[in-house]
Amino acid sequence: MKKLLTFILTIIISVLICILCISFSIKEVVVNTLSKEVVKKEISSYVTNAVKEINETIDYETLDEIETNIGNSEEIDKITEKYFNNIVDAVINDKDITLPNTKEEIISLINQNERILEENNIELTDDQKDKIAEVLTTDGRIDKIYKNVSNKMINNMSEREVNMVKTYDKFTSSSFRWGIIGIIIILTVLIALVKKTYYRWTFNLAVSCAIAGALIALLLPFTVETIMLNLTEKFIGSTATINLNGIVNLGYICFAICAVFIVIYIVGNKITNYSERKRNY
Repeated sequence: MKKLLTFILTIIISVLICILCISFSIKEVVVNTLSKEVVKKEISSYVTNAVKEINETIDYETLDEIETNIGNSEEIDKITEKYFNNIVDAVINDKDITLPNTKEEIISLINQNERILEENNIELTDDQKDKIAEVLTTDGRIDKIYKNVSNKMINNMSEREVNMVKTYDKFTSSSFRWGIIGIIIILTVLIALVKKTYYRWTFNLAVSCAIAGALIALLLPFTVETIMLNLTEKFIGSTATINLNGIVNLGYICFAICAVFIVIYIVGNKITNYSERKRNY
């Protein structure tokens, strides 16, 4: 009976770890996909064109470097995350999207390319940087892109898809994550109480992490990719390339934690056996 109970608790913990990993990774996947497919090209294209207008002698190789650098910047994802949070809010509450202020991120993008510009004897004044940022933000160039995406989502989503967005919102909330972590801790304590030992529960947690790691690294990416491909084709109008590295890495982290718990279990066994032999002499 004890073995059956600990087995069931171990499986439940595996499922909870998977859910927790989805909660931490899904937002990164969504934001990265939208960044790449919706806004990276628009921002990088406009900034490079603006630089070319300021200095017409700049070579195409340098422009390509600037465009690549902008496309790989984390600031792009920050911009998208601001918009996407508001898009989700608009879908859930059936209201117009609130457009965030992203001018600071645009200027940061330009500043990140100052080294490349200086190497080519190009110097952008604060006024020139501000003008580029104004066109992309205050004048609504980026706003129009995201408004188009949000309008497509709000007008074309089925009830099932709206429920998916609502589930996504709950899954990525801090309260949900802390709730899952709390349940995992409680179930681990239950296993320790059933086994009546201070370390043998680590074996069960190692098994849970191994199962979760296998599901997350091998099965989950295909499921997420299928869902994301369908959604991006519907709302963006094209099939996107989905970056699933974050999810796969979480699976590997689960395997690493599994290894740590196994080491603790082995060491604990050696220490207790040593203590028992010592009492026998």
